[in-house]
Amino acid sequence: MRPMRLRILFTVILMALAGCATPPVPPPTATPIATPISATIPPATPTSQPTQTAVIPTPLPAEPTPLPVDPFPLISQDSLFATLEDLTAIQPYSGWRNSATEGEQEALDYVEQRLGDMEYLEGLGLELERQSCRVFNSTELWETRLHLTVHGQEVEVPADGIRGQRDDTSLALRFDSDGALNDGARNPVVAEGPVVLARSVDEILAEQADLEGRVVFLDYASIAEVLVGRQQAVWTANNLLSLEPAGVVLVTRFSNQPGESHGAFVGDYNPFIWLGVGPESPAVPILYARLEDLTVAGIKDWDDLSQIEAARLTWDADVFAPGTSGNLVARIPGTDDSRAVILGAHIDSPNCPGAMDDGSGSAVLLEIARVLDAAQIQPPVDLVLVWFGSEELGHYGSAHFAATHQELLDRTLAMLQIDTLTHPLDGIDADLTLSTWSYGRLGDERLTWPDYLTEIAERRDVRTVPVNSYKLQSDNIVFVGFDVPNANLIYMGPEMEDLGPIHYAAHLHNPYDTVELAREVGDVLEQMARVALAAALETGWDDPELRVSPRPDQRAVFVGTHTEALLMTPGGFADLGQTLAMEGLDVDLIPYGHAPAAVDLKDAALVVVLPVIDLPVQGESGLYDDAWSEEEIATLEAYVANGGLLVLTSSAHRLKLYNRMYDYNEDWRDVNALARRFGVSYEFETLPYRLILVEKGSHPLVEGITYLEVMEKNGASLTMSEGLVLAQEDGKVMAGLVDYGDAGGQVLALADVGMLGNASNTASRNLTFWQNLARYARSR
Repeated sequence: MRPMRLRILFTVILMALAGCATPPVPPPTATPIATPISATIPPATPTSQPTQTAVIPTPLPAEPTPLPVDPFPLISQDSLFATLEDLTAIQPYSGWRNSATEGEQEALDYVEQRLGDMEYLEGLGLELERQSCRVFNSTELWETRLHLTVHGQEVEVPADGIRGQRDDTSLALRFDSDGALNDGARNPVVAEGPVVLARSVDEILAEQADLEGRVVFLDYASIAEVLVGRQQAVWTANNLLSLEPAGVVLVTRFSNQPGESHGAFVGDYNPFIWLGVGPESPAVPILYARLEDLTVAGIKDWDDLSQIEAARLTWDADVFAPGTSGNLVARIPGTDDSRAVILGAHIDSPNCPGAMDDGSGSAVLLEIARVLDAAQIQPPVDLVLVWFGSEELGHYGSAHFAATHQELLDRTLAMLQIDTLTHPLDGIDADLTLSTWSYGRLGDERLTWPDYLTEIAERRDVRTVPVNSYKLQSDNIVFVGFDVPNANLIYMGPEMEDLGPIHYAAHLHNPYDTVELAREVGDVLEQMARVALAAALETGWDDPELRVSPRPDQRAVFVGTHTEALLMTPGGFADLGQTLAMEGLDVDLIPYGHAPAAVDLKDAALVVVLPVIDLPVQGESGLYDDAWSEEEIATLEAYVANGGLLVLTSSAHRLKLYNRMYDYNEDWRDVNALARRFGVSYEFETLPYRLILVEKGSHPLVEGITYLEVMEKNGASLTMSEGLVLAQEDGKVMAGLVDYGDAGGQVLALADVGMLGNASNTASRNLTFWQNLARYARSR
């Protein structure tokens, strides 16, 4: 019996013994609500107070016992929006809470400070953990300023810079003001001159304008990819820069009408990010400004821009590769610490105010903590709140969290991501959607966690809609491969995606993702908080059966010791992780930077060695370089010698979700230090295959399979001193099985780690292979 239920039940018994006619004692004043930095919120007083009593062994009641204080009335829109005001005030017009920047760290500092003021939670044993991890690259905007000369007077107006390309450092350097990677020195570039106005680049090209020494103010609508398409947008941007202006200011304006621009992706994904730096495309300062912010200079509409006589742009930015990001993890101890519920949100914004994406989720998490503190309620199971960093760069923070909290994932009932509140365009309907990646490809389409949340939300007068989606919506995706029931709570509708990326139809990734716009859907934000609070409290009481997979009785261990690309792990191999789980294997990961030990591999039915890959790009590997140590190799060799099944992999490139290939992996040869212990060698020529032919009837691992899918130009052929060839193409071995030692140990060598992931968001050709691998591992 759980302690909290017993205490509540005993309280009821004592009250009954005392007599129903006894008048109730007025509750004491609640613990004061932590005060946000920028606003004071009147404290709320709960209707009753929990009573501390002795624990007696009494049978559980048939129905869940109500909480001693109903915390739901304490959820406050004023509190939520005060938090949003604070978050959007961090680094304004200088990158905001841009991923892997000082602004992101300031936001985590702010949340940590707020949590530190919650005395009741502190008394429960609240634990805070700050995590640090590296991302492929990041852009730090130190200074972005715009001065306009109007009627002879110079006026400064708000303007922001552009974040560099997130997966190509050579392109990202266009947005480094001195073009020097990783220097961090303050060296602003100043560009000034008379102004040229253009509603479209065609106007400039038609006049063959001389832009040297001039600053172009361009209507962003003319190069907005969601309106004109990427090819046209990039062509236009390239032609503009070829005329060598002194600087460019992209001008946006607000609209809530479908088919009109409102600055979508202007700060993080505009067409200039696809252009390298060269003689025909020089690195000039590019800023963006909202037309609405120019009123301080007397400018109210586009025609008023003609009053600008001159402009001065100040730009100071640096690109870091790798960059540094991190998470804040708050554990609120539950009465039952053997189980847990995880609530997550990402703290970073895509170089815009980010009130909705994902200030909304970040504020909801903080509101849950505030309400529990004010009501003085201990959750029934451990409640883990996580503010993830660098979601906007590709789920880095959540992947690092999952990799480093494997024990927690094993005892987690479910994970809920809150990302994000939206403001739909006019005429677009939206619902509070609970989206998850189901086991439908493995024959079970149940949405157990979203369905359960929908049921408990309905009891709180909130309507939610469960949805199955094999898409990469948010941080919950990294939990799929670890068999953790998960969902993303987002305000969206199918019509949004009909207009292009959902961001466009929802006012995400644009300069108008502000508190003011969020207030117009404030009731929805409050409903999101109610769903999150219900997930935090009622899940532990109800103890629903949420996992689709059977209870695991064996283990599959992935060794990511030298795999810094965290989505080349079960965090990115969603379908593979689900397949192993459905066959009764618990998926575990030894994270990056942690050497495998014998105890980690003990009794593992399957051990998968992931590729050696670190984040410094080719030419920058002098920063640090990963490789297998002799001790690590000996540990893995001993596992096989004792009868284990080891899978070897390599990769010529860094991969992300859906096996998308990015930069070259200069470390891919390092697998041979381990492979040669087993008579296997990877031959380093990238191969142009997408499908490889399986040797029919050769082994249970390839039973029922004709072809296996690999990533084109990512695999390497194998040589084996002895062993069984499972798949080959043009005489080149792509998969082979080697016996090792006297205890029945075996090594399965795969030419390409991409064979473990999906090449798209559709079902993988390799699903049967994964099922065979799991069943074979169990049967040995």
